[in-house]
Amino acid sequence: MEINRPNAVPLSQEQQELLAHVRQRLESMVSSHGLTADDVNELTRELREHPALSSELMQQVRDEVERLLPGQRFSFDWD
Repeated sequence: MEINRPNAVPLSQEQQELLAHVRQRLESMVSSHGLTADDVNELTRELREHPALSSELMQQVRDEVERLLPGQRFSFDWD
């Protein structure tokens, strides 16, 4: 399903670099052992601590997880 986010701001260069790093880590995890809940928690913790985090960046990460593992549900808990 395509979702239009009219208030979305394009990612900055720093955010694009962070997204590329996350994509690389996700692909590595998925290809080596799958993506576990601990992996998602670790990525969430790292992203949460990054000063460039934005809602648009998190949406891109969610989209990437969905692309790599279609049909599976993941929760990016902040607690």
